[in-house]
Amino acid sequence: MSLESHELEDLKTKIGREPTSTELQIVAAEWSEHCSYKSSKRHLKMLPMDGPLVINEKGYDSGVLDVGDGYVITAHIESHNHPSAVEPYGGAATGVGGVIRDILSAGTRPIALLDGLRFGDIEKDQHAKWLFKNAVTGIADYGNCLGIPTIG
Repeated sequence: MSLESHELEDLKTKIGREPTSTELQIVAAEWSEHCSYKSSKRHLKMLPMDGPLVINEKGYDSGVLDVGDGYVITAHIESHNHPSAVEPYGGAATGVGGVIRDILSAGTRPIALLDGLRFGDIEKDQHAKWLFKNAVTGIADYGNCLGIPTIG
């Protein structure tokens, strides 16, 4: 389970009792890095959320910037570390699906994908090499079947 001891104590305080095993599993999933970005949220909060070029409200899953002449740039970040570590092809592919979904839900159309990937030394670590090969293939297959190229 992905709950830290202080998170478990916080949960007990909030509900005023010991959580059931079902409640523990639900909260562990919802408070996981994959769902809540608990370790990266403080860094994400440092990014600007408003300004003359920002045209979407806080709380949207993608950032939309006005670049002039009727054009916008929509950016979205998706973390699929755990799903990609368990099953790299499907985990990475569904990560791309989440990016595409959130860009479309902002009322914009994706034209390309960029993926920041970190696997360690793929020359020396065979597991890292396997993760890399399968994750990259999953990313490419998902975007390509929709006509959205991965350009980096």
